[in-house]
Amino acid sequence: MFEFGPLLIKKDAEKRADPKIQEVNSTIFQITNNGKYKVDATFTLRSTLAPEEGGAEGKSPFIIEPSECSLSMDETLQLRVYAFPEIAQLYTDQLVVLIKDNPNPVILPIQCLGAKPVVSVSSDTVLFERALLNKVLTKTLTLTNTCPIKINWRLKKIDGLPAEFSVTPISG
Repeated sequence: MFEFGPLLIKKDAEKRADPKIQEVNSTIFQITNNGKYKVDATFTLRSTLAPEEGGAEGKSPFIIEPSECSLSMDETLQLRVYAFPEIAQLYTDQLVVLIKDNPNPVILPIQCLGAKPVVSVSSDTVLFERALLNKVLTKTLTLTNTCPIKINWRLKKIDGLPAEFSVTPISG
């Protein structure tokens, strides 16, 4: 099983030529003809097959490029497989390699986990009661990443806080 791991949902598959997108949302399978004859191969996903041929219901997040090739002896093809999950769930599929004049397809299982950014906050409100002058009162707000992907966040408009307030981020 090839595991893409957790991937951010709702990325645009049309931007798959972008190197930054390829780095995260794709992988390369090297297909080599190590036989004695030329090989004509077709690549498809099991999910794209008709249900009577074993295809699954629902849209697959996987894309393969190219969909076919001819390989001479000792020639290698770089088959790129993309994953663009739409919702936060586990997706599984199979890359099916059909080789001309060979009744046995090669099947490579693949999967990815669609992930949505989720952060839990320790409190909905930070409430400051009365305080004596020149006395420091500290309140802590804890943000926790509860999803399988890295979260980037920042506090906005803290420069607009009164001088009495200071914000000290603590990473961890």
